[in-house]
Amino acid sequence: MRRVLLHLGLHKTGTTAAQSFLYENRELIWPHFALVLPYRTRNSGLSQAATNHSVYGTVGTLAEFGTQVRGFLETLDFGDKRGLIVSEENFAGLRPSRNIEQGYAATPELAACLVDAIRHRFSNQEVEITIYLSLRQRDGWLRSLWAHDLERMRQVHDFDTYRLNMDQLPPLEDTVDQIRNRLPSVIVTSDWLEELQLRRYGTGTPFAEYLDLPRDKANLLIPPSKVNNRLPEDVLAELLDLNRSRLGEAALIKQKTAIIERAKDTLIGTT
Repeated sequence: MRRVLLHLGLHKTGTTAAQSFLYENRELIWPHFALVLPYRTRNSGLSQAATNHSVYGTVGTLAEFGTQVRGFLETLDFGDKRGLIVSEENFAGLRPSRNIEQGYAATPELAACLVDAIRHRFSNQEVEITIYLSLRQRDGWLRSLWAHDLERMRQVHDFDTYRLNMDQLPPLEDTVDQIRNRLPSVIVTSDWLEELQLRRYGTGTPFAEYLDLPRDKANLLIPPSKVNNRLPEDVLAELLDLNRSRLGEAALIKQKTAIIERAKDTLIGTT
């Protein structure tokens, strides 16, 4: 039986560390599963197609995503028994802070499209599909989104204002329930970042368990070395001031980059 695991994010819930775990253990994973990570999904245009649908939500954008996924799956070598592991948070749609009106409303539709493409790829074969979503307590999740936007965008709101603007977004758990209701024949699971951080492999733990490797191979798995770290509060305040300044975009990016680079040695926490 083919086994397929689709990790659809969500954004800012430890996905970087999860993908680091998968990449760094790829030699142990490959004999059992083809591995698809953001480097491939973003370079191939799949990620863009998913986020486009989350914004526009048309029959055409969904069809385009499905067509691209089917074509991409045909390029992968599954051999006789190899399964598939995919980790791409943008398959849940555009980051909610850039798409507040829709949030993760398109995620169940995107998930169903992925499942259809996988079943088509393995038609006439027995396939077990699991969808996994990592979650995070709301205040920490929103603060992480805010910090991310301070770095990457010209975000000018303080955190309290930002949080108020995002208040209309439903709880992340609702997205899990909606996918489960949309796809009753698929296994849908979730874990909380705060609990995974206490485990041996951090956010890589659900994948280590899913792999179900023989003990001698499982003992060779290594924890993720790459995580996104939270910038200190004084650095975030500095970035906010710059975003509110009258600097041109080029000068703004240059100064923000310098501040972030200087702060790297004092990074704390996990985003």
